[in-house]
Amino acid sequence: MTSSLRVFVASIANETNTFSPLRADVGDFKESFYAPPGKHPETPTLCSAVFPVCRRRARQEGWELTEGTATWAEPGGIVNQKAWEFLRDQLLGELEAAMPVDMVVLGLHGAMVASDCQDCEGELLARVREKVGPDVVIGATLDPHSHLTPARLDNADVLVAFKEFPHTDFVVCAENLIDLAVRTARKEIKP
Repeated sequence: MTSSLRVFVASIANETNTFSPLRADVGDFKESFYAPPGKHPETPTLCSAVFPVCRRRARQEGWELTEGTATWAEPGGIVNQKAWEFLRDQLLGELEAAMPVDMVVLGLHGAMVASDCQDCEGELLARVREKVGPDVVIGATLDPHSHLTPARLDNADVLVAFKEFPHTDFVVCAENLIDLAVRTARKEIKP
């Protein structure tokens, strides 16, 4: 099955400090790190290490890989709701254009809060699940400073968190995530 896998990969990440009076906007994401589809560098970044790992596996195994946007903003205040909706909807639109897919791989941080959304990653995973249905494998990497919510557990098949601080294992975690997601897609395991 792996040779015919259709995989979508994307990343939205931010570590929100809800006590900060400042707000993060789309400009903060574009200033910190913003790679449109197909433009992610080969060098892995903290929350988007899934990109180079997916590329490598796609070349090795003959997957059809579709890349969405990868972006993150430096840790800061609550994300402006319009910025969150723009980033969320951009990713969902890219996913819709890539469908049908067998697997969705996301590089997330796990502690993003927007003005009107306390669980951005949970909302994103729920909307991805709505789009792809119950049979598509959804996996994500998370920072250890992330929140673990019912929405995340209900909608993701595999979640892998970094384990080291400083975060030196983000590529290993991306590799672990993709290994587990592929084994899930092959029905070798059921996390």
